[in-house]
This record gives sequence, C-alpha cells and structure tokens, in this order.
Amino acid sequence: MSSLYLSGPSTLLPWAQHHLVDVTARPDPEAETALFWHIPKSGGTTAKRLYQCMGQTLAHRVGADPRHGHDTDSEIVVFEPHQGKDWKVVNVDTTIKSGIIRAKKLGLVQSHTTDLIFTMEPNFAGQELYDEENKGRFLALFRHPVERAVSMFYYLQTATWERTYRPEWANMTVMEWASLPNSEVDYMVHKLVGKPFGEIVDETDLIIAKELVRQRFIVGLMGEMNESIRRFNVVLGVDEDSERSKNCMVEFGLVEEPKVETPAVTEDGEGTPESERRLEEDKDHATDKKNSNKHPKFEEGSPEYEAVGAKNRMDILLYKYIETLWEAQEEIIESYLSDEPEEDPKDVERRETAELALLPPGAEVQGPDISTVLMDKIRGNLANVDDPIQGRDTETPFFWHVPKSGGTTLQRLYWCMGSTIANEVGVNPKFGVDSSELSELVAFSPWKDNPGKVINVDVCTNSGILQAKHRGFITKEEGQPYVDFVSTSEFHFASMMLFNPDHKARMFALFRHPIDRAVSKFYYLQKATWEPTYNTRWAKMTLEEWAIRDRGDNNWMVRNLIGKPHSHELNYDDLELAKEIVRTKFVVGMMEKFEESAHRFNLLLGIDESDPQNQRCMEEFVSNGGDSHEARNKNKITKKNQFNSYAHPEAERGSPAWISLAKIHMYDNLLYRYIAELFAEQRSMFDGAKVN
Repeated sequence: MSSLYLSGPSTLLPWAQHHLVDVTARPDPEAETALFWHIPKSGGTTAKRLYQCMGQTLAHRVGADPRHGHDTDSEIVVFEPHQGKDWKVVNVDTTIKSGIIRAKKLGLVQSHTTDLIFTMEPNFAGQELYDEENKGRFLALFRHPVERAVSMFYYLQTATWERTYRPEWANMTVMEWASLPNSEVDYMVHKLVGKPFGEIVDETDLIIAKELVRQRFIVGLMGEMNESIRRFNVVLGVDEDSERSKNCMVEFGLVEEPKVETPAVTEDGEGTPESERRLEEDKDHATDKKNSNKHPKFEEGSPEYEAVGAKNRMDILLYKYIETLWEAQEEIIESYLSDEPEEDPKDVERRETAELALLPPGAEVQGPDISTVLMDKIRGNLANVDDPIQGRDTETPFFWHVPKSGGTTLQRLYWCMGSTIANEVGVNPKFGVDSSELSELVAFSPWKDNPGKVINVDVCTNSGILQAKHRGFITKEEGQPYVDFVSTSEFHFASMMLFNPDHKARMFALFRHPIDRAVSKFYYLQKATWEPTYNTRWAKMTLEEWAIRDRGDNNWMVRNLIGKPHSHELNYDDLELAKEIVRTKFVVGMMEKFEESAHRFNLLLGIDESDPQNQRCMEEFVSNGGDSHEARNKNKITKKNQFNSYAHPEAERGSPAWISLAKIHMYDNLLYRYIAELFAEQRSMFDGAKVN
C-alpha cells in the first residue's frame, strides 16, 4: 500500500493510533482481537447471530447474564450458555461501559479467548480493552442515518422487550417526533469521538470520526450485507467453505443455495417457536423478524426525511464518506487474499485508484487537501499578532513550547511571579487533585513555597486536549478558573480543539537555532530514562554518529506548524506557509535573547515588572539567558525534574555533525533565519511600551 493512503496530518485519536491495527495491515486473527461496533438498527444483530451460528466465540451481553452463573467470576471463562447449541460466549458484557471496565480488569483481550467482541461503545472499548501489545481491529455495518433513525422510531413504539421502549411515541407522526428534543442526534459521530450526548458535535469532531473510520475500520453497509459479511469473514479468518459456514450463510440469506433449516436463537440465546425463528430474506440481506419492523420509507426531499436529516447533519456527512470508503476498501480486502499484494504489477493501477478515494477526510482530488481545510480552521482560531489584546473572556494566551528552547525556564519564571499555567502538571496524581472526565475545573497551587498555580487539565497530549475540550476548558461559560496562559508543544491539535473564532488563542513562543536544539535534545535523551522518547541506543553514541541521519524528527517546527507528518516530504510551499503563520499569529522570542523576549511576553501577559517579587523572579530566571541555575548545572542531567538546562558539548559550526544536521533540518533552519528577522521587526511593537 502506497503512502498516499496515509497522506495528510493525522487527526487520529491517540488511543486508536496505539491500540488498533491499521486497515492496510494484513489480518492476523491469532495476534489481534476483532471488535464489532453494533450500531442500533444497522444489521448488527444479524451479524451477531450469524457468527454465533458459525461457532465463533463472542463477547456481548449474554455472557454476563446472571442466569448462566459466570457474571461474578474473577477470571475469563468461555462457556456454552445453552447446552447443545454449540456456540460459546465469554463471561463479560462488552456492550456497556460498566461491562467493559469489568472485561478490562479480567484481561479479556489479553486472554486471547475471543473471536469477536460486540459493543455499542467503540471509543470507550477501544481505549480500555486494548493496548500496544494486544491490538484490535474494528468492524462495523453502517446504515443511512435517516433510515436508521426512522427505523428506531418505529421500532421503539412496539419493542416492549427493550429498555428504551417508548409507548408514548405510538401515536406520533415522524414530523412530530422529529420536533422533539432528541439526545441521540448525530449518534455515530458522538460515539466515535466519545462525546456525551447533549453536547453538540461540530466539523472538527466529524474530521476525527472520519479519520478513525478511514484508518481503523473495515466498513460494511447494511444495504450490501452479502459483500459486507464476505469482507468481515476474510478479516476474521472464517472458512466459508466449511459445511457449518455454508449452512449458516444459507440460513441468513447470504448465499443463493437451497435453504437449510438450522435452529435460530433469540437475543438471550433461547430457542424460539418455528414461527419466530424463521428469518426473512430480501434481495440484499436477511434480518430477524423480531428485530426488524416494517414501516413507511421516506425519500430524500420529503418533509419527513429533511426534518430527521437536519438533526443528523454530521452523521449524514460521515455516512457519505463511508460509502466512498466502502468502494475503495474492495482493493484493500483483495490485497489480504493475495500472496504478494504489493508486488503484483497488474493490481498497482487499480489499487492506487482506490487509494485516491481513501485520502484523509476533507481531501478531494480536485479540491483543497486536508491540510488546507484544517489550516483555514486553525488560523481562524488564532488572534492576529497586530490585533488589540482582548480580555480573557474572548482570548487566552497560548505559549507554543518548542522543546529544548527555554520553555521550561520561562514557565518557572511565570510560576515564580504567581501565574496560573495550564500544561500537564495539573494532572500529576501526586498532587491529589481530581482530573477525571467529570471533575470540576480548578486552579490550585501544587508547591508549598511557590505562588504559581496550575489547572487540573493536561493540554500536552492529544488525549488530554480532547478531555480538556470535553470538560469545557477555556470555552466553559461558567465556573471557568482564571488561566494566564496555556503551554503545550501540540500547536496544531490544541489550536484546533481548544479554541474557536469566538475565543481565540494569542500566540507566543521562544525559538532556538534548530541545530542547537537538536544537539541539546540528543544529550538530554541519553540520560532522561523517564522520557517516553528515551533511546538506549543513543546513550553510547557520539554526537557525530547520531547526527549522520534523520532520527524521525526532521524539521520539527515547520511540520508542527502546518501539520504535515514525517511520512511526507516538505517543500518550499510548506516553508512559506509556516512563515506566514508565525508572521501573522506569533509574538516571537529567541532563547539567545531571553531577557528581551521575556520583557515582550510580560507586556503581552500584563505582568507588572515594577513589582518587587517579579523583579526578583526576573533576576533569578532571566539574567543568565534562560538558565536560572547556570552555576549549578555543570554536570549533565541525571534525574527527573533536575534543572532542565545543563552543560553539554556543542556542535561546532562547519563540523561534520553541524553540516549533517543542517541538511536534515534545512527547512527549520530557513524558518529560524526568518524568525530572527521577525524578532527585530517586532521590536517596534514593544519599544517604549510599559506594563501597568
């Protein structure tokens, strides 16, 4: 599979990136556990019963039914819920969150006992059940959101066996029902991004949902049940040629052969009378009589269709995208069956045609690509550098923390001055402040003799940023704690998620020469065993050995500013875009001119430099060019939280290491030259200005 399939900046949820297998990877049922997202009224019950019939071991509601006696077991148990039925379940209920938590505690995925997990909580199950060593592969059947919603409306009028049975809907028309408050509008997008019902999903959520489906889901369509099940069978390693599989496929109307009578089962696994267990076929797919309900259909353009569609706008856009994926994934599925899918020249043209349809959400062959779409949104969320500074009700300062460029010292400076900063410190469990999804946003002082405060959010990881957004950080109208500035290295994601045109980010950053920054990072990660990016191989390398090739971090600044992944080469257009973002949106500082930079930032933040405490802080943290403990940092860093600046060798200009790093970080070097010029130009904005 060519890199075109993975093009564009990644908006993939962090848990999905680490816990789920990419759709381009050949299936390995022995090493991965499949999960089926059961979207109500979209064919999921039929799929579940089919795989029961085929003898697959499933995780769903039946396994935790108290009637079977395994709901309180302290370990994973595989059992037949009905003797003689010859189908097995695991003793957990993965359809609900509480059941998922129990399944996690018992080590469901790690036990490798389950062929297929069924859930209605894809985001939660993906985060909780899987890990980097035990990954999952997601499957789902999708149905047009209007058809699905209308079917659910008519179904819940009479489905007395359902917990969500709604007899009060029985005498309503679709138009009357559509006018009611409905907590499950845009059902699919809400579930994919993990956003609670009652909160509105927007275009950003849609992009994330599209990206998750594109990269991690084998998609099926309810209207194409036969082909969808064939694809799922390929992924699950089901032998369709076995007698049992053939009989089940016939019973569920998925192959055109003489009908074979095979006992069916109900939702809880009990047998049913003949009149109830016969399945109804149509030309495309089979559905169970109990779970299917005949009802009026409404064409696009009808008042009923438009009324329901208006409440599911994001889901409709997602479904149209899924239809594109459905067509394109045919080539992906066929590549699984080929012995050498990447080497067959006959398939190259067809595969690349399919990949065009699998561009990231928002991308079009003839239209703007995803980076353009996202950058337009991001720039709208940032205040222009020459706009008058507004109050905290309409904008919040955002410090882009470029690693190894003095950012840690700058934060310590402002904590010394009593500032409140949102970074990652506020979620450190050692401080004992609740930062869970439902916790209240608070500012607190974590250190005894330091007036600085933090907020109980983590804005330094993508998952933390998403949780902060869902908790209403920055945008919450009431009960929002005061924050002097946000500090994170995640410029792209934080700009997109935490801010909007009505509450913008006011950008500022400290920059350092890219080669100096790279060298500092190398020596730091030789010792910093606590860092996730610590590399034992680097510990014994010389600088010259380390600098001879790209270590996956080339041109970090340009890539993070424009959101371009390392799988794609940069060009001069990318550099110009990065320059334009810095020029129009950033107050720039330079680590080598730390004192002047800090003065500008003080003006931006409204810091009173005449205050005695602030003067003492400036003396301690600024007078040594950003190294507030210069005299004490003669040795290399040896433990976590030791002073973040330390003595280490430099790469001499013109040395082999310097020349090699200059080539690797060419675009960052050119950007830094521009920033140095911009720093001089912005001096006029601050000359003569004073802080009250």
